[in-house]
Amino acid sequence: MKIAIRTALVLKRLTTAAGMLAVTAALAGCGFTPLYGKNGVSSSPEVTDAMSTVSIRPLPDRQGQRLRQILREGLQPTGLTRVVYDLDVNFAQRIEELGIRPDATSSRANLVMSASFSLYEKGERVYGDRVQSIVSYNILDDQYATVASQADAETRGIRQIGEEIKTRLAVYFRNRLKSTSVAAGN
Repeated sequence: MKIAIRTALVLKRLTTAAGMLAVTAALAGCGFTPLYGKNGVSSSPEVTDAMSTVSIRPLPDRQGQRLRQILREGLQPTGLTRVVYDLDVNFAQRIEELGIRPDATSSRANLVMSASFSLYEKGERVYGDRVQSIVSYNILDDQYATVASQADAETRGIRQIGEEIKTRLAVYFRNRLKSTSVAAGN
């Protein structure tokens, strides 16, 4: 009886492994490229070079400045090489209170951040999109703890917005580079 159970478990694991191998092979054959990691879209040298030519327009407020800094670090890790593109970002945030206590005060909140961005080349809009991040934090009885919790949520949300914009721009540049290489006959 134990041998039959062990054999069934081994067969199940082999079937699962074979299925995963088949899916991996199918994805590799269709041109699948990961978005993240050292082999991701944004790590290819061509895309990195293209992203380093994006000038990020100034954003208002402290959160906008932090988002701009995160974008600069992500798009131009070695600095702005030359200006070919301009990135315009409109950033907004709001707080949604949830988790109402018996005394009608909130115990939890969602910080909803959104950014719409447009990429311009020679004054003409070539790409645009909108990203959103929702991060939660606790509203505590201690006011300092609540302020610290909200500040941490803002940091996490701004980082998520910056990473999402970077990823979408990387995909745009990869597709653009692909289409120009196909048009050139490579």
